[in-house]
Amino acid sequence: MTQKQQDAIDSIMDYFKFEQVRKVMESLNWEWAASDEGIPTVPELRQEARRLLKMAFQEKTDISTGGFYVKYESDVDGEFIQLMFVVEEWDEEIEKDLVD
Repeated sequence: MTQKQQDAIDSIMDYFKFEQVRKVMESLNWEWAASDEGIPTVPELRQEARRLLKMAFQEKTDISTGGFYVKYESDVDGEFIQLMFVVEEWDEEIEKDLVD
């Protein structure tokens, strides 16, 4: 891991509102099987987020689990990483019509 990647992770960890995520999880009674308390504590949330951020950089891909979603992008200008907590999501794929 480069120093710039580590700095990006540290910045996300400093500013992401883990306490708000915990409150949402409490209100939804959203439990993690791996959590000792069922609903993860803020330190557990932070630990999992850091693990996912590192993994996204290492594998150079998006990754998600337990409500967390890490978006990873790379191009000629550099890398982009984003941490989100997703409560609900839906998408649809529309295939192109084949023209003869």
